[in-house]
Amino acid sequence: MFISAKSLADMTQMDVYPFKKYVLALGPGRDVPPGQSVNERYWVLSPGIWHDTQAPEPPDHPETVSAAALPYLRAYPHQLHLPTVYGECKLIDGPVLLLDNAPIDRHGRLMPTLGTAWAGTTPFRQVYWCWQLFNLWPHLFGMNMAASLTAPEAIHVDGWRIRLSNLIPGQPPLQNLANLIAALLSKSVPAVANNLRPVLEQCDGSQPNFDRILEQLNRVLLSQAMDMSLATQVAGSTSSGQLPHNEDACYPSKVELERSSPADLPSLPRIAVVCDGVGGHAGGEIASQTVVRSLQLQFRGLLTEIAEQEEPLPPYVVMGQIEAAIRVANNLVASQNDSQGRTERQRMGTTLVAALMIPQRIPTPQGYEEVNELYIAHVGDSRAYWITPEACHLLTVDDDVAGREITSGKSYPAAAYAHTDAGALTQALGTREADSLKPHVERFILDETGVLLLCSDGLSDNHRVETSWANYIGLIVKNIVPLPTAVESWVELANQKNGHDNVAVVLMSCTMTGDTVIIDDPITPPSITTQQDISYPTELTAASKALLYGESEEPTEMETPTEEKPRRSLQALVLSILLLIAVSVAGVAGVLVWQNLRPAAIPDDPQQEPITAPDS
Repeated sequence: MFISAKSLADMTQMDVYPFKKYVLALGPGRDVPPGQSVNERYWVLSPGIWHDTQAPEPPDHPETVSAAALPYLRAYPHQLHLPTVYGECKLIDGPVLLLDNAPIDRHGRLMPTLGTAWAGTTPFRQVYWCWQLFNLWPHLFGMNMAASLTAPEAIHVDGWRIRLSNLIPGQPPLQNLANLIAALLSKSVPAVANNLRPVLEQCDGSQPNFDRILEQLNRVLLSQAMDMSLATQVAGSTSSGQLPHNEDACYPSKVELERSSPADLPSLPRIAVVCDGVGGHAGGEIASQTVVRSLQLQFRGLLTEIAEQEEPLPPYVVMGQIEAAIRVANNLVASQNDSQGRTERQRMGTTLVAALMIPQRIPTPQGYEEVNELYIAHVGDSRAYWITPEACHLLTVDDDVAGREITSGKSYPAAAYAHTDAGALTQALGTREADSLKPHVERFILDETGVLLLCSDGLSDNHRVETSWANYIGLIVKNIVPLPTAVESWVELANQKNGHDNVAVVLMSCTMTGDTVIIDDPITPPSITTQQDISYPTELTAASKALLYGESEEPTEMETPTEEKPRRSLQALVLSILLLIAVSVAGVAGVLVWQNLRPAAIPDDPQQEPITAPDS
């Protein structure tokens, strides 16, 4: 049976899992017996777990940030693993800190602890959990909260990811984390236990070599991932919504597919990009499409380079190369701003969220095995979600004014997001030179069938993904609805429910080839890696064509051409720079493999001015 995108959007508008706000209560006043109401707002489900019956009304909180809340505010960028502050209550027995994003399932129950779940999971996940714990260590150690990673009761698991229920002050030695994991190895298969013990033994001593420990742990992780085979399929689309111009862009597109040679086809389903332009229709759409074109070319070169490596590249090397590609794309837009004399709010820019599925070659006595690593990069407020039939995981944290205020410890989330400029961007590609840009790049390894959703805020606004994902995901992973139709249904939903903005959506369907999948079309089984393409639905405006292709047009208020120095075509600039990139990326990438490119964790500048689009 054929289901149109609009029909699917209409069918799936109802929320399968309506929001129920569960929060974790901490502090001396938290011990309220279950079945009682607190402040005529919170219903106590079980010890420490309260249901906010008045959500989404903003919760109460003190005017001044409390000492108990401050560590959680500063940990705001690490929401994938750590809880955030919701509000505070004053009770007779003492204040209660309420935490949002805690490891509580949709039924209001705490998720299992690491120790409880360890024996019942796969060897890969055991090692993956260890990898996440060790990667969290430097962040929490710098906050004086590393003791959180040595308390078994605070470490929970949500499928593949580690989640902490609360933060515990203290800076214990790394050996304490190693001891916690070592105590679980008796419940592991011999291969995992034998490979992890030598790594954990290196944590002993006053100054363990943390980089070496991570390197060896990563090798153990990759060895456990070799048995997992992954196939991908990608589709994308954009829409102007109710606006006259479309400043969003995405990859894949029909245009890009037609330009690709047969040699490029294997890389196409491994790349996904979404950009949301800022700077007005005469600039925003140019910035977004310029970045999309630049990154997909550079990412293809990176995939080619990695395919020729004899050893797997460490994650920090790949992250460094992805960051370098983003900075190149940033400067393409920045240089166009400079050549057009654009200043302040007239400067065009774009958000970015991108996914790159990299096949690492792992040498074995029997030959090379392949492990697929997923890298997510983002700048601004475009988002990435990993969605399975059981859960929806937000993988990114927006670069906006509210987040900056929270992370600096100046404001509770409820107060920060109540400001009129809460959603203003604190960084975007192209508005400034690359030296001031701080891209976020993370590495993931998938061990389950699901769908990666990349989207602009035209879809993610108003919690649209969080309230709608369950209606779509089963239809996609069971291949009941083709991926391009699913993309268009998400776009249609955004237009129906949000509609105030452009929207861009890219879906990357990831199928573990050992999983059982219902196949409606026996001709093209989902285990075959294919490319689905959707073309951009709107044409460039006359102003945009002038900027992008150098076509003549009367100057607008935003343009400042001069007779002495004619404006250079952006097409010529893009082609010349990208040609240089294509020639040099193989050689440069090879050199970068051997350089120490581990990116430092740099906090956002709290004084940086937000980025806003000019009035239309």
